[in-house]
Amino acid sequence: MIRPVYSQRAMKSPYWNEALETMPRQELDALHLRRLQSLIKYAYQNIPMYREIYDEAGVRPEEIRTLDDYVEKLPAIDKQHVLKYQLQAKAAVPGAEEYISFLYQTSGTTGKPLMEPGHFPDIINMWTYQWWAHGIRPRDVFYFAFPFGTFMAFWSAYFDAHLLGAQVISGGGVDSKARIYQIQQFRPTVLISTPTYALRLAEVATEMGADSRATSIRFISTAGEPGSMVPGLRRAMEQAWNAKAIDLYGISELWGSTSWECPLHTDRMHLGESTAHGIVVDDKGRLVPNGGKGEFVLTNYEATIQPLIKYRTHDVVEWHKEPCDCGRSWLWLRGGVLARTDQMVTIKGTNVYPTSVQALLGEVKGLSERMEIHIDREEGNGVFDRVCVKVEPSPEVDAGKCSALKVEAEGLLRARVGVSIPVEVVPPMSLPRYELKAKLVFDHRSKGVG
Repeated sequence: MIRPVYSQRAMKSPYWNEALETMPRQELDALHLRRLQSLIKYAYQNIPMYREIYDEAGVRPEEIRTLDDYVEKLPAIDKQHVLKYQLQAKAAVPGAEEYISFLYQTSGTTGKPLMEPGHFPDIINMWTYQWWAHGIRPRDVFYFAFPFGTFMAFWSAYFDAHLLGAQVISGGGVDSKARIYQIQQFRPTVLISTPTYALRLAEVATEMGADSRATSIRFISTAGEPGSMVPGLRRAMEQAWNAKAIDLYGISELWGSTSWECPLHTDRMHLGESTAHGIVVDDKGRLVPNGGKGEFVLTNYEATIQPLIKYRTHDVVEWHKEPCDCGRSWLWLRGGVLARTDQMVTIKGTNVYPTSVQALLGEVKGLSERMEIHIDREEGNGVFDRVCVKVEPSPEVDAGKCSALKVEAEGLLRARVGVSIPVEVVPPMSLPRYELKAKLVFDHRSKGVG
């Protein structure tokens, strides 16, 4: 491989693309408007799905003259729209088949998975901004601890590691013990995996009599599920590997619409505004003021075969458009993704989000990050949602202290959430282990009451 050549000045810069990352908000919004107008016109003229949706809403591309028009006039689309039009072969550009480099599948975590057509140039430069901001350079060595299946996030990371000019080691096709041996042998500096699997690998190392903290790993770069934005998970990963954990949030079907952890503030994620436009809206689709919370709605610029415009993510975020003191003007999300609108549970009139429960339990010293959140329904004076949690203690906790941990955890949830949520502290190593994404939420409500 021919590696890129970087100047000494470029190597010291904290920016992968300084002009874009520091562009004043007024200029950035003007650039977004031009790109949105062009994409909306292109989609209307070339993709049946958009033509039908926009015609039904009575809006034409030329009516989108301002960003306010985009928010107020253009209809949002949802996963169900895409599934419906995919079945009718109307969601992608007709005749684009010869440009499809690959097909991949979304995880289907919250429903039926989508099959997405991909064009290779569309998936590069999603991770490079984050890695460069955190000090990862071409001299670093990447270890990919994932099986190279249909999960697209790490495919894009694989290509971006090559784009960076780094050495890449694939851990596909081998088991966890072999991956530990490879890490010891080849001495990579960056571990690429889901948060769940980074912790599982550290457990396997301990089972083998190896010390994951003593390896060459300096960075744990994760995606696919909540990661280091959850303080308890950050603490667990960094302690397990004696390395810096950095998080990336993205949605598989939204090419390029990634947000990544700020290099200065561990509670912030920057939207990659070089490849995406984002807004935050309330439950009626109205723009939430700067600093407010609502649903993240994204448009990706990179998916040339099946672009998604004003796509509802169902992720709840708190957004900020003021410049960050890391030097970037890109909007940032405090705490990353705070919740999912489609996983909200109402308990005695109080809205409860599983991700909030996960984050709160991470504050209880002595509880591990291994947990399951079960949602069910019960009958009383009506039908009510019910939530209970199973969580493992940390490995060093004596069994006799589990009762006290249960009391502390239930007290914290009652004080901070406002309702009682039963917590069961289960024996160590009793919950399932996963090699990609962990299953955190088990929703049994569809099975009915009783």
